Amino acid sequence: MNFSWLSVFIFALIAVVVSAGKCPAHFTKDGNRCVTDRPVHGECPQGSKLEISINKCVHNSH
Repeated sequence: MNFSWLSVFIFALIAVVVSAGKCPAHFTKDGNRCVTDRPVHGECPQGSKLEISINKCVHNSH
């Protein structure tokens, strides 16, 4: 039998697990969230929102 689909599935599962712990580009890990400095003018990068309590943009990881 050809089990190549199983190896592709396992590889995809490993890729998801490895990438889950990393932050997107221009974001750094701060505890359990990905943050970047708040821009002086303008809005936070797409996919993030300003969290006033820490004065940084927090990536929406959901």
